[in-house]
Amino acid sequence: MALAQFVVSGVEETGMDDIAAAANVSKRTLYARYGSKMDLLIAAMKHGIDHHLKPIVATMRSGCPRERLLRTVRKMLDLSLKPEIIGLERLAYWVRDQKINDVDLMKVLGINPGITLIQTLLQEAAEPGEADLLDLPFLAAFIFDALVTTPRQRILVREDMPDTPQAKSEYLEQAIDMFARILPVLNRQDMPLGDDR
Repeated sequence: MALAQFVVSGVEETGMDDIAAAANVSKRTLYARYGSKMDLLIAAMKHGIDHHLKPIVATMRSGCPRERLLRTVRKMLDLSLKPEIIGLERLAYWVRDQKINDVDLMKVLGINPGITLIQTLLQEAAEPGEADLLDLPFLAAFIFDALVTTPRQRILVREDMPDTPQAKSEYLEQAIDMFARILPVLNRQDMPLGDDR
């Protein structure tokens, strides 16, 4: 509820009175629980990110690494194009631009959670010792940029790629095929998963 108000109205225009009324609680309760409007904003953003990532995490548990990566980035790309995620991104930029010393937005929100998911997928798919040879944080960020950031920019900014399931699938399939040629980890046919996965 609070996140939607922040997205629609902006941080400056969203008052604690409005949020309290929408949540059917007192303003005092909000301050007791969150301490400040900034703390409430950060909590709402974190909740929003977690809410949207849970279905992605749930679907990346089975299949070979290539299938898992394709399924994961397809969902991340689709999610990144939703208006509520674009709004959440604007809020994250607003918080970053405030340069509040006690707010480490990267740490608090786990930005970029998509990179973390890809890194986890690569780590799980790697043979013992193989992950040590790869710079997984760099590789995960590079793959995320190629498979999510770039097509998103092509759709939203450059407008040279249509926002259709077919166009996104064709792009992702071709890009993952290229990665699979140079990353043996993506060509594994089976992936043992532990009980906790």
